[in-house]
Amino acid sequence: MSRQFGENLDDWVNKPQKKTEESVPNVDMVLFKESQRLLDESRPNEALTVINVAIENNDSNFEYFKLKAGILESLNRYSEASSAYDSAIKLNPSDELIKSKSEMLYRWANSLNDKNRALEIVTEAIELSGIEPEDANWERFWYLKGSILDCLGQPIESRICYMKAEGFADEIRELEGQMEYIKSTSDTLISITGTRFYFGIEIFKPGMTVELVREPENEHDRDAIRVEIDGEKVGYVANSEYTVMENIKSASDIKKMDLKKAEVVFIYMDEHVIAKLV
Repeated sequence: MSRQFGENLDDWVNKPQKKTEESVPNVDMVLFKESQRLLDESRPNEALTVINVAIENNDSNFEYFKLKAGILESLNRYSEASSAYDSAIKLNPSDELIKSKSEMLYRWANSLNDKNRALEIVTEAIELSGIEPEDANWERFWYLKGSILDCLGQPIESRICYMKAEGFADEIRELEGQMEYIKSTSDTLISITGTRFYFGIEIFKPGMTVELVREPENEHDRDAIRVEIDGEKVGYVANSEYTVMENIKSASDIKKMDLKKAEVVFIYMDEHVIAKLV
């Protein structure tokens, strides 16, 4: 039954419908179309009221739950929108619906100030959609996750996300291999810092041997250890909370060891010279 001009929405929704064979099966579809019209007219609260009645009449149509999800998102009620999408996907687990939900999750994550929650949501979006490098959404999703990780002070994980966004598969494997080595090796590892004040990081190559020289007279750090190549100062063994990485020894950690030389293993994250004591 069509809504009459000037008729109150609640009165129309609750008006008894004539129980004819022709009209009864179409009541929920009429409500669905009315809800869509209200949403198109930027009247989401009224649209939500109507679509809820349609779902009460017929909870087996995935289109109704999809529309409800869209209405709830327009009201910034993202958690409820996610649940509505789940109901729709349960009825019709199509790629289109899954993509729609993942896009909604992306927008939700992008709107949040709570970065920990945003990280959870964008991760769910990526896992849900199963996006691959050839997908149009690949870059957006990984860039968003990378920027969130940046805000949370997780530069390594952030970098991996950015590399995924750019499709640098070989570089990701190399970085993950370096991370695993740092975590599991029995070698005593150090990081050489301050290189930009001397000859830069470019002079360091894997397999290169450097000399380690203690500087007990150093007025800034009694545990300072100078790093030299052919008698030229090229940096220092990292020894502050800002330069020492996890699973890497500081100058203070190795000050009592018999120090002479170290071998460069690799350049980590384009800024850390990782070397092992030899």
